[in-house]
Amino acid sequence: MAWNISCSSVGSQDRELRKVAQAVIVPLKSGLQSFNKVSEILLSVHADMVLPDTQTFHDIRRQILNMEQQLESSERIAAEELQDVDRQTEVLTADQGRLARLKQEKQLELDKLQKQLGSYKSSLETYKDALNTQRRNLESAKETLENMRKKRDEAETMRNVGLGLLAIPFIGWVVGSGLAIVGAIDMDQASGAVDTARSEVDSCESQVTKYRNKVSEFQSLISKAEGEIQDVDHKIHQTDANLRDLSGRREVVADVQSKMRRVVNQLGVLSGIGNVAELQTRHLVLLEPVMKVMEEMTTALGRITGEELLNTEGIKSLLGRMKRNQEQLKCLVDAKQGADDEYY
Repeated sequence: MAWNISCSSVGSQDRELRKVAQAVIVPLKSGLQSFNKVSEILLSVHADMVLPDTQTFHDIRRQILNMEQQLESSERIAAEELQDVDRQTEVLTADQGRLARLKQEKQLELDKLQKQLGSYKSSLETYKDALNTQRRNLESAKETLENMRKKRDEAETMRNVGLGLLAIPFIGWVVGSGLAIVGAIDMDQASGAVDTARSEVDSCESQVTKYRNKVSEFQSLISKAEGEIQDVDHKIHQTDANLRDLSGRREVVADVQSKMRRVVNQLGVLSGIGNVAELQTRHLVLLEPVMKVMEEMTTALGRITGEELLNTEGIKSLLGRMKRNQEQLKCLVDAKQGADDEYY
């Protein structure tokens, strides 16, 4: 179950990150194109200085401003994604707390049910034992009554035959009558004992039925409560997995956004160039960190989307041009520096 949740969450995270990366790549591509245009313009300039009132200067400035706007757009997309992740994290964190409290309540309810079930089981066993005892008592009372009936029947048979009455008629009648009276009382008591025992058996059977039903009822309630706790546990694990995924997503997007912010800051410095003394060398120095950060940012995007999307969108190709142009610029600057050194 946990593996399924994890796989599902990872798949969802990958899809969300890919969507963000695709949205970021659109303005990023335009920014990279402007970056390369700036490099190409600088490569085509043969003068040492790029003067503010020249078309070349305005072309460079326009491309730099476009880069800045495009990268700001990408950075905004990443920032909005971070805000969305933070909102989702807040909701899931609240859910996590609510589910933890719900599980605690369900567990307390389950503990009470199990305690009550234990009490009912104990009562059931007590009444089962009592029922067995009362059934034995009933059988004993029935046996006693049956024996007395046999003796009564034997006595009546003897009386009817007249045994013991022929020798002493008067005494025999008296003795026979006394025996009959005593036998009737004992039989009434024995019969009453049977009725009492039967009543006790009925009472115990009723209690056994009652507590057996209670045990069955509470076993069902416990089964239901355990199922509810399992459901809550499943939701807790799912929420934990989602929070971990959001944390990973936030880390990746924050990394991309941070690099975009660094690029935008560097471009802000570039777009502020307006003084006559700014040389190609100055542009190169400022473009170098921009290029490095853009490479880092593209690498971070590649971890999200894989190389395929970067190739499909032409990002890899643009990065290749960017590196080649930058190497050519460095060569030009180095050559100029060497010439200046020889001059001096």
